Amino acid sequence: MEKSLFILLLAFILRLWLFNLPAIANTLATRVEVVTPITSFKRLTEGLYLYQHSVPPYDGGIFHQPPFLLVLFNAISTLPSSVIPIVYAAVDTYIGYLLTIITYDKQRIYEKFPTLQVEKGKKDIDPWTVAALYLFNPLTIASCVSKSTILFTNLSIVLSLAYALKGKTIHSMLWIALASYLSCYPAMLMPPMVLITYNWAPHQLSLGKQVQVSAMYFVSSLAMLLIASYILTGSWDYLYSTYGTILCLTDLTPNIGMFWYFFIEMFDQFRNFFLVVFQLHAFIFAAPLCIRFREHPIFVVIVLSGIMSIFKSYPSIGDAALYLGLLPVHGEIFKYTRYGFLIANLFLYSATLAPIFWHLWIYAGSGNANFFYAITLVYNLGQVLLLIDVVYAMLRRSFDIANPQALGKEVIQR
Repeated sequence: MEKSLFILLLAFILRLWLFNLPAIANTLATRVEVVTPITSFKRLTEGLYLYQHSVPPYDGGIFHQPPFLLVLFNAISTLPSSVIPIVYAAVDTYIGYLLTIITYDKQRIYEKFPTLQVEKGKKDIDPWTVAALYLFNPLTIASCVSKSTILFTNLSIVLSLAYALKGKTIHSMLWIALASYLSCYPAMLMPPMVLITYNWAPHQLSLGKQVQVSAMYFVSSLAMLLIASYILTGSWDYLYSTYGTILCLTDLTPNIGMFWYFFIEMFDQFRNFFLVVFQLHAFIFAAPLCIRFREHPIFVVIVLSGIMSIFKSYPSIGDAALYLGLLPVHGEIFKYTRYGFLIANLFLYSATLAPIFWHLWIYAGSGNANFFYAITLVYNLGQVLLLIDVVYAMLRRSFDIANPQALGKEVIQR
């Protein structure tokens, strides 16, 4: 109890302290690695100003966030300004706490799963270690202190996963619908959430029935959110300003993703084709992963979260912070990973050089867009290698459990 309270309080106080350092907080709030046009608190403030003065916030192409965030921060704006940092710090700390619940539930469920002989009697990773790895990850802290609204999407995803592990279909689908409403791409996490509730719900339904029930709750929750947004704004304009921007890439502000530079150079006659290809590429992995890892749907959620971080149109380090925080939940696969040193160096290399190349391009004028885009490719290469490594680790561990005589031997597929 003392350790858990210490971790949560230290994480909360650390964030509040950084919020009170304007040089750090203001710098992070403008960094393209940390915030995007879809998650920028500065743009949210501009949209809120228009909303409070009865001007349509979606006119002008500046504001691209859903109406519920306007309503939430409109309510918060009536309170002292010090409340906003407290809200962000509390939400991020709560996500860390939820990760401990997810880890406890995962370990409870996996007690019934077969394990390797060498693993028997060994303790699983401490859930509070998982929380600490998330809460003190520099990517997590930077995303929180920048006031990026990706934090609310991450909270919704983690809550959906926590409720799915409890077998609460309605709550899980409501939260994943909210995450999809906020950011569009979390809709791909709906199938593994269905698998989780199907595999481990106390009152089990058939798979077909579980899919029907979950889809009904998901679609109805999302529809209610969209209709409520229309009532709040009095217009459907928000649909194109939010989801149209995400799917059609109308704002080509540089970020750490792979879309912006490609579409700056794209000829207009090819734009629609490659938009469809790029967006489908983000979603196409959901079905095969759910089929291949149907017995490990939590792992599917982690991998799909990583794919979102790589292939969404406006990614930020907050997206990476989510799946990096979830990875230790499956700590048993780490001993099978092969490229840890290389991946760590790719992340450190890109984290160091991205701000330098941005400065050379934008401020010093001694570089160009190729400098910054090249380092974002290095960053995304690190993420791709990480996902490949953990997928291999899960497959190899499953193979070793099913074929203990092959433990430690090289496996070649013919």
